[in-house]
Amino acid sequence: MGIGCEDWPGCYAQLDPGVEKKGITVLTPQGRDMAHYGARVAHRYIASILGLFIVAIFAVALRQGKDRSTSLLVPLAIFAITVFLSLLGYYTPTRSNPLITMGNLLGGMALLGLLWWLLQRETEGAEVSSPQAGLRPLAMVALALVIMQIVLGGWSSANYASANCPGLISCEGEIFRPDYLADAFNPLRRIALDDQGQVIRPDSLAVLSIVHRLFALLTAGYLAWLVRKMKPQPLLAGTVIALSLFSIGQLVVGISAVWFQLPLLLLTLHNCLAALLLLACINLLHRLVPPAASPPPG
Repeated sequence: MGIGCEDWPGCYAQLDPGVEKKGITVLTPQGRDMAHYGARVAHRYIASILGLFIVAIFAVALRQGKDRSTSLLVPLAIFAITVFLSLLGYYTPTRSNPLITMGNLLGGMALLGLLWWLLQRETEGAEVSSPQAGLRPLAMVALALVIMQIVLGGWSSANYASANCPGLISCEGEIFRPDYLADAFNPLRRIALDDQGQVIRPDSLAVLSIVHRLFALLTAGYLAWLVRKMKPQPLLAGTVIALSLFSIGQLVVGISAVWFQLPLLLLTLHNCLAALLLLACINLLHRLVPPAASPPPG
């Protein structure tokens, strides 16, 4: 399984080969951990309620006409992503295809980010004074780095690559071979299972974990430099604090997760901090972009 199994971490990267080959996931409590079952049922109900909420947002946006605080593309993108995630979850609920897992992760993060952007543009119009307009490109770079880091982390997780690098900087076998790079970052790669349902992890997957960890250092370093550059701006004080806390927390939790052999609690916290860091970057861009010129993030 991924990170939701009873005997974690012993069941890490262990799937049901019969179910995965059919491409369906049976939602039943028999023979499964009830907490895991309950979480999946709750996820479906929450997703359904959120879908209705987003339909209402889209309808209101259409009726607002020119009174909208953002382009119609933002609510349209929110609606399109919701439809995409619904279809993805209904037709392809398998975990043996990394691209499907990535679609769910990135779609969810994009939906969260766009909803946060829309909420801020509708409720407040704060912006930094015009002499600080030079900070906007720097904020966009920060947002791009965080998005790329989420993509790398999601691709590593979707391929169950974390176990290939049990140490912070040590991995099983060689790492940066050209054929390894081609296989690890192949968007069409599939996950192979043995007869017991255990994921077969080729040595090439180690490069995913290492690249994710190295890019995390690059992202954290850039955010630290950006936070220092923004300190004199009083209107950005809250955003600066949020970026600092979430960036430092993400580094600490990521290192701790590897050190303690991927405990479920730390992995969940790692994902939550990634989402919060994304929201902090979007908040920064919101405060630097005047409402009259409000392109959607990304």
